[in-house]
Amino acid sequence: MNNNILATITKLLVGVLYFTESESPFKVADWGKIPPAQLLQKIAAQYHSAPSNLKQLDHVTFFNHLISKVDASDAPMVENARKIALFYASLKQNLSNIQVIRVEGSNSIPVLITGYLPDGSCVVIETLAVET
Repeated sequence: MNNNILATITKLLVGVLYFTESESPFKVADWGKIPPAQLLQKIAAQYHSAPSNLKQLDHVTFFNHLISKVDASDAPMVENARKIALFYASLKQNLSNIQVIRVEGSNSIPVLITGYLPDGSCVVIETLAVET
């Protein structure tokens, strides 16, 4: 595991929020060497959820929405989007097999951004969507 990558991602996410019905920070974690074929099972187990509640999103569409769907006159939102763009660029540069997975089934929905380092370690960036 390359802790420099985790430190870089963590630093890029300082003060960055995911806006839904509330604002949630992003947390970075090293999940170790989980084969991609077992990742969804691990997520379902970790979040005590049925595999059918896992919804995979296209990461390009997900990040484009976060970066481009902001009010240009709202300076804090524009700055948040700028930071998300830098974070996403870093992910694309350092991780492979990037996925965005929502763990649906309640009003508080964990949103996981996953990717793999060259050594096979899985990096998970978690935030929370609140949808009532």
